[in-house]
Amino acid sequence: MLNFILELERVLKIWPDGVKWSLVQIAEQTRTKVPHCVEIMLDALTKNPDVHDPLSYNEVQKAFIVLRDRNRVALDSLLEQGRQAVQQAVESYEVVMDRVRGMEQGKNRRGAYRTLNYTYGNYLDLLPAEIKTSICNDCLRIGIKEKINFQELSQWLQRGIGHVMEHPGRDAVEEALDFLEAYGDYFLTEANGKGEKFLTNLLLRLKPAAMEWDLSPKLNEVASDFRLTEVMDVFV
Repeated sequence: MLNFILELERVLKIWPDGVKWSLVQIAEQTRTKVPHCVEIMLDALTKNPDVHDPLSYNEVQKAFIVLRDRNRVALDSLLEQGRQAVQQAVESYEVVMDRVRGMEQGKNRRGAYRTLNYTYGNYLDLLPAEIKTSICNDCLRIGIKEKINFQELSQWLQRGIGHVMEHPGRDAVEEALDFLEAYGDYFLTEANGKGEKFLTNLLLRLKPAAMEWDLSPKLNEVASDFRLTEVMDVFV
């Protein structure tokens, strides 16, 4: 219940203007099983819709307010616990980064890479998206110097873009494209076209968001720079 309310709050912040979603779609957006979503929402909505009936932003927001107010004490307690856990994770990350910088200065890049890799896995569920993106960036930067294998590095690029897109919007799409552009040349050096295929798939995944936020020209520019013509829009 509490996690659903928090997820619903997140979804309301990114709800597209003028769009209506059904309970099935809300379940998908909140990463909740449909029966669980339906049970909670029907208890808070002012009507009794079918699971596929479209619901407006205002209807869902009113239901959210009802759920939030009913569970305010428990939510406040959960949020405070979460804030403390996040703060501890951030402080641990800052300590780790001091060590990593020392390792890099001492030319122990392999050790720095392993330390970042461990930190990422250990605090994945707690660190803010921007710190996780920074770790991915550092792992790519150090990993390329250390000749870490293509498969590992491709995962860091995918993760980095995924964390950037945790907060969807125009700025996120621009940052994701910049992130990809910064390392694209390296991946194109991979033999047998593996890097080209990998970058093409990443750009195609970003394409719907780029179109939504009028950033198709920027996406096409990145694709053009890497000669990934399969991605580009063709205007005749």
